[in-house]
Amino acid sequence: MLETRLVNDTAAHRYRLVLDDVEVGYSEYDAVAPASILIKHTEVLPQYEGKGLGSQLVRGMLDDIRVQGKTVIPICPYAMNFIRRHREYWDVVRADMRKKL
Repeated sequence: MLETRLVNDTAAHRYRLVLDDVEVGYSEYDAVAPASILIKHTEVLPQYEGKGLGSQLVRGMLDDIRVQGKTVIPICPYAMNFIRRHREYWDVVRADMRKKL
């Protein structure tokens, strides 16, 4: 696994995945309620695809949101599919959205 760091850029509403000071992927979000985050879009730069970085990004983002005591509304297809495959994140999904997964 590549050594990356996750940065929550709250001003840009974006989680950034950084490798050697280069942003290699990001996930855009909006706060939709005091305790919910809408995950809108996730992307990994083409030259970094296929290395598991998208999973690292979404896993780190979900872990961070869980620590904040918030839930997610995943409309991003990548994030939705990640959560479907990793049921340990089911609790992070806002309750009324779980049936849509």
